[in-house]
Amino acid sequence: MRWSVLSGGAALLAVAGVLSACASGAGVTPANRVAMAPISFNEIPGWSDDRHAEALAAFRRSCPRLDAGADTPISTDGGEKIVSSAEWRQICVQAGLVRPGDERGARQFFEENFRPLVVQVPANFTGYFEPELRGSRAPSRLFTVPVYRRPSDLGNKPYYTRAEIEQGALKGRGLEIVWVQDPVALYEAQVQGNGRVHLAEGGTLSLGFDGSNNRPYTAIAGVLAEMGVMKRENATWPAIRDWLKRHPQQGRDVMRKNERYIFFKDARTTGPIGSEGVALTAQRSLAIDTAFTPYGTPIWIETVRPVAGKPGATEPYRRLMIAQDSGTAIKGPARGDVFFGASPQAADWAGRMVSGGRAIILVPNRG
Repeated sequence: MRWSVLSGGAALLAVAGVLSACASGAGVTPANRVAMAPISFNEIPGWSDDRHAEALAAFRRSCPRLDAGADTPISTDGGEKIVSSAEWRQICVQAGLVRPGDERGARQFFEENFRPLVVQVPANFTGYFEPELRGSRAPSRLFTVPVYRRPSDLGNKPYYTRAEIEQGALKGRGLEIVWVQDPVALYEAQVQGNGRVHLAEGGTLSLGFDGSNNRPYTAIAGVLAEMGVMKRENATWPAIRDWLKRHPQQGRDVMRKNERYIFFKDARTTGPIGSEGVALTAQRSLAIDTAFTPYGTPIWIETVRPVAGKPGATEPYRRLMIAQDSGTAIKGPARGDVFFGASPQAADWAGRMVSGGRAIILVPNRG
C-alpha cells in the first residue's frame, strides 16, 4: 500500500491516500488516453547498461496476478490496446524460460515481448521506502507508543481522529500488535503505508497496511510552512523529521493536524506488499496511476536521483521498473513513485526525490 509525496509542488514526504486493493489495474478509459510515440530500444539512453535480470525477477512476481486478472486496456501510439490475461500468460511463460541472473536472456525477453512507447507529457518522479522502527511485543517505559490493528467497528464513515486515537480512544480493546519507541517513526510508517519493527525480544515484525480512519489527510509540510518554520521548497522529509524530533511537544500537535490515522497488521512477510498484491522489489517496483497504466507493466524511467549526503546534488537515474503499486496522489500518465527499499540511504533518497524526466512504457506485442 502506498501514500503520496507532493503538496503544492514542493518536496514533502510520501503521504497520500489509501490505495486500491485490486489485483489488477483498472486500465485506461477514453478520457485517460495519452499521446505515445514509438521509439526503438537502441534509442533509449542507458538501456543496454541496465541490469535487466533484476527487472525480470520483479516482473515474475507480477505474473500470477497477470495470469488471473481481467483483460486490461492500455494506451498505445495507435490509441488503445486490450491486453488479455492470455497474452500476459504467454509473456510470463517466456519469462520463466530465462535463467535467473541471465542478463542477456533477460534483455532479449523484454525486447522480444514488448515495444517501447514514449509518454508525450513530462514525467514526475518521487520515491518512498520501508521505514525501520524499534519496538516490543509488550509495553514498557521504553516502548510506549501502541501500533493498532484495524478495529472491528471500522466502517466507511469517519472514525476517531488521530488525536482521539493517540489520546486513548482505542485503549483497552486489545488492538495493539506492537509498541514502538518513537512516535515520529510510527507517523513515518503510516505515511509510507508499511514498516519493519526490530523487536526487543529478537526478530522483526512486518507492518502491512490494514485500513485508515477515513479522515482527511493534511500535509504537515504545509502546516510547518504556514507556521513559518520552514519554506515549502525546503520541506523535504529529512528536514521535517529533524524538526519533529527537536520539538517533540509541538511536533505532536503538528502531526495531529493530519487527522488521518493508519491501522496495521502483522504482514508476516520479509518486505512490503504493493497494491498489486505482490512483494515490492527495491529500485525495481514503481507506484503508478492505474487509470493509465495496468499493474505489471514494465516502465523505463529517465530521471535524476538525489546524491546521498550531498544536499542539492543529483545523479542520473535510468532503469527498468515494474508497475506494482499505486496511490491516490500518484496521478497522471507519466507519474511514478520509486520504491527504494529499507535503509537509511533509501529513506534519504525517498525523502528528497522530486524529479522530472521521461517515462517509456513497454507495451506487450503478443496476441
